[in-house]
Amino acid sequence: MKPKGLFFILLLLLSVGGCKKDNNGKAILDGNYAGKFLVSSQSGAILRDSVVVSLRQGQFNSLTSPSTLTTGKGSYLIQGGTTTFTNMEAFPDNTSVVTTAVLNGSYTYVIKGDSIFLAKTDASQNVYTYKLKKQ
Repeated sequence: MKPKGLFFILLLLLSVGGCKKDNNGKAILDGNYAGKFLVSSQSGAILRDSVVVSLRQGQFNSLTSPSTLTTGKGSYLIQGGTTTFTNMEAFPDNTSVVTTAVLNGSYTYVIKGDSIFLAKTDASQNVYTYKLKKQ
């Protein structure tokens, strides 16, 4: 085979192989997810709750367990290894709603198989973690 033919085949293989998408760098997969939400603070206090999250074309909806019943909805944007959620849900001005479980702000994320792990740390060093599995 001529060198030009080998070069063309090599170039074709590289361009096809370069089309593979890396979920960590590209996008969170659309779908319905269920799992756990955890908040841990420097004092050692931990809040745990179950959560259901729906991700569809840059929009999200979330719902926690009936005991805390927190909902959230809005948009999300992925940039590099960070996902920024913008919650649009309005909450009443009382303490009956636990708003810490609402997806809002920037989270680092990791996708492993059919699971998504989201985490962020706030200014008070509270760590917010979502461990979600695709349904």
